[in-house]
Amino acid sequence: MLQTEFGTIVKETRKNHSFSQEQLSTLSGIERGQISKIENGQINVTLDTIERLAKALQVQPKILVPDMHIDQRYEMHPFVKWAGGKTQILDKINGLLPENWNHYFEPFVGGGALFFSLCPVSATINDFNEELVDVYRCLADDESYQKLITLLEEHEQEHSEDYYMQIRAMDRDPGFGNLPSYVRAARMVYLNKACFNGLYRVNAKGYFNVPSGKKEKVVTFDRDNLQAIHSYFSKGGIQILQGDFEKSVESAKAGDFVYFDPPYDVYKADGFTAYTGTGFGPDEQKRLASVYRRLSEKGVKCLLSNHNTPLINDLYKEYKIHVILAKRMINSDASGRGDVEEVLVSNY
Repeated sequence: MLQTEFGTIVKETRKNHSFSQEQLSTLSGIERGQISKIENGQINVTLDTIERLAKALQVQPKILVPDMHIDQRYEMHPFVKWAGGKTQILDKINGLLPENWNHYFEPFVGGGALFFSLCPVSATINDFNEELVDVYRCLADDESYQKLITLLEEHEQEHSEDYYMQIRAMDRDPGFGNLPSYVRAARMVYLNKACFNGLYRVNAKGYFNVPSGKKEKVVTFDRDNLQAIHSYFSKGGIQILQGDFEKSVESAKAGDFVYFDPPYDVYKADGFTAYTGTGFGPDEQKRLASVYRRLSEKGVKCLLSNHNTPLINDLYKEYKIHVILAKRMINSDASGRGDVEEVLVSNY
C-alpha cells in the first residue's frame, strides 16, 4: 500500500511540473522504465532513489513519503551493540546496493544497521538468536513495547555487580524459556549494555557467559530511537522470523533482494562465531553458498558480507567479489581489534 501511495505522489508531483517520465529520468538519472514501475507501485525504493527524485522534482523528500516521516530514516539505529555490526561500512554497502527491489530479506539481521538505514516498506527479517528476536517482536507490539521500556528502566535503577550476575544467571533456570517475551528481551538488552565490551556470547549450552563491564551506571536504551523503531514497525509490512536462515528466504522471488550478513568464516581457530550455542563453521558456510546460488538462479538479487578468506573466495568465485577494509571493534583482546579485509559478494 505504501509503495502504491509513494508511486501516486511521484506521478502527481511530476505532472504538476509538466514533466514527462523521460524528462524526470534525465533530471534524476533514473531509467525511464524504473520510473514507470515506481509510479505504478511495483517496486520498493531506496533512500537514495527517493532523494534523487525529490531533487529532480524540486521538493523535500518528506513530501514524497509523508506517512513514513522520512526524517526517522536518519534517526533509527541499532538498539544493541552486535559483533559484526555494519554501521561503520554502511557507505560501502550502500554503494553496492541494487537500484531497486520488490521485497527485502535479511536472514541474519543482528543489530540491523543496514535494515534500519534502508527502512524498507516491505521486508522479512530473521535471526537464529531467540532473545534478540524477542526484542524485535516487542518493539513491534504496542503492549509488549511499553512493558519492555518499563523493565529496562527497572534494570537501570537496580544495576550493580550482584544484580548483573543475578540477571545473567536467569537463563540457567529451566523455566527461562517460558518467561514473557518482554522479560527475556529486556534481560538481553540490559546484559548487552552492562557486559564487558558489549559482547554477546553464549557457551556450548547456550548460556550467556560474558563478564560484567564493571560499570557504575548503565543506560539501556535511547528513548527516541526505540520510539522511532516502534513507530516504523507499527506501520506493518515487516515480517519478523526466528530460525534457520535458509527457511527465512524460502519465499524470495525474482526481483526481491536478500542481504546476507552471517557469522563470518574465521581467519584462525579462535575466531568468534558464538552468537548462539551452535556456532557457524565451514559446513554452514557451504550450505549458505548453496542457498545463495539457488536464489541467484531464481533471479533474486543477493549481496553477502564475509571475511576475505580462501574458503569464501572459492565458494563465491562465480560472482562479483568486492574487497573492503573494516575495523573489528569487538574482541576480548584489544590486540585483536583493528583493520581486517572483508568481502561484499553480489550476483548483480
